[in-house]
This record gives sequence, structure tokens and C-alpha cells, in this order.
Amino acid sequence: MKNSETIVVCIGSDKVSGDMLGPLVGSALREKYRLPCPVYGAVGESVNGLNLDEYLSMIGRRHGKSRVIAVDAALGKSEDVGCIRLKKGGIKAGGAMEREGAKIGDIGIVGVVARESEPKDVYAALLAVPLSFVEELAHRIAKMISEVLSPCV
Repeated sequence: MKNSETIVVCIGSDKVSGDMLGPLVGSALREKYRLPCPVYGAVGESVNGLNLDEYLSMIGRRHGKSRVIAVDAALGKSEDVGCIRLKKGGIKAGGAMEREGAKIGDIGIVGVVARESEPKDVYAALLAVPLSFVEELAHRIAKMISEVLSPCV
């Protein structure tokens, strides 16, 4: 994988602890790992449902046919909380919130931050996630991406 052909898009809001996974990964990739490719989405610069279409349009213009890795938080089964899932073909943003979001990326990386519950109250589930748990999961994802995309030393 050539780094110049790869873009990382970290999706989420830095206003809700369970949805901060993407922005925390983006910040870690920029600041700690200094990833040698463009990273969109970080704490204070969220890529979320309000601006996602603008980002996708800009990325398309600026980066053409670059490979896109999309990172987002998700809800899942109790036994899957804390798991990291890789998805060929990207991810559907806003899926946890049952929104009809755009499909993003060639590769999706999803961190399961909380258990899906019945009746489905996604917002409450995301609010209840401890920030320290999301930070640890974000660190694992950022390290994984960095190891794959950083030049060999």
C-alpha cells in the first residue's frame, strides 16, 4: 500500500463519549503517530453527519481515486464490546443511529463501544460509554493503522 494513495477518514462527534472513537483515532494518528498520509476527522475537527457530504466531496476532488480507510464507532452484542472489526468495502456512516448515511471507504475499521439494547436507544448507549474505554480502544486502532501505513524503520 503506498501511503500517498491512502486517506484516513475518522468519523464521529467529540460531543458524546461513545461517538468520540473516530475523532480520538484521528488525533492520535496526527499527533502521536504523525501518519504520513492525510487524516480527516479529529477532536475539534469532527467529521460527522452534519458535514460528512462536504468532506466526501472535498476528498473526492482533492484525492481522486485514493484508497480510503474509514474509522467509526458501533454498537454490537455484549461479547463484542471492545472488539475491532475490519470491513471490506468501507462502512455506512450513521448506521448505528439508523440514518441513511453514505457508504465511506474501501476499508472500514469499526470499534464496538457499547452493547445494542432493546428498545433501541443508540444515543443513551453512546452517552453511557466511559471516555477512558473509548480512549483505550482508539489507541489500539490508531496503533494498528500506524503500523500498517507508516514507512518501515
